[in-house]
Amino acid sequence: MVFLYVLLGIAALIALLLSVPLIVQAEYGQELTLRVRWLFLRIPIVPAKEKKPKKKKKKKKKKPEKEKPEKPKKEKDPTKPNVIQRFYQYQGIPGFIDLLRRTVEILKKFRHGVWLCFRIRKLHLQMTITGGEPQALVDQYGKTCAAVFPALGWLSSHLRTKRGGMRAHISPDFTGFAKKAMAFDADISICPLVLICALLAMLVRLGLRVVLRFFRGAKPPKVPKTEAANTLPAANSPTNNTI
Repeated sequence: MVFLYVLLGIAALIALLLSVPLIVQAEYGQELTLRVRWLFLRIPIVPAKEKKPKKKKKKKKKKPEKEKPEKPKKEKDPTKPNVIQRFYQYQGIPGFIDLLRRTVEILKKFRHGVWLCFRIRKLHLQMTITGGEPQALVDQYGKTCAAVFPALGWLSSHLRTKRGGMRAHISPDFTGFAKKAMAFDADISICPLVLICALLAMLVRLGLRVVLRFFRGAKPPKVPKTEAANTLPAANSPTNNTI
């Protein structure tokens, strides 16, 4: 009983640690910086840390190895159909289409489950449209706004966002003195527990609805006993004996 309590405590501790969000921080001003933070750990990704050159170790002389006799490999019979060929033989093209339809449905459910593990804590975007004649600058400003703001609206509607955490400022510069064309600062948190649960659910669905269906379809269809009995000759049926 104590061993069971220890296992439950370990499982609860792992679940608690996986519930701590993994925060991805991205910032772009003069250069791009990307780092990951989890609990007390901070891992810079861009720019990466410079690795120190390792000291070369002296190579030891290897003793000559004895040659082992190679075992003859078993060659597969090329005439024997594999699993895919058997599945095509018994199910045909409609069987593959059904497997593809099931896989797409599972991936859609996985996509909806994955969105729950992301949360936008902060997303500040600043863009300055520069260069060109005033009329061309206004056209470019309109095209940029038409591309950026619907994308931000899609993110805010599909992902969980902190209130007031998403802001965007786009302005045209008719003077030509603006130095920065674009800058952003973003913090996105990912819940590892929700992501792992979504992955496990997807793998279970794929195993039950696609993989098992595939291997079952590769087997020949079962013939009912009544039909099999009708096709076989009767054991006590009279035969014509010739003298």
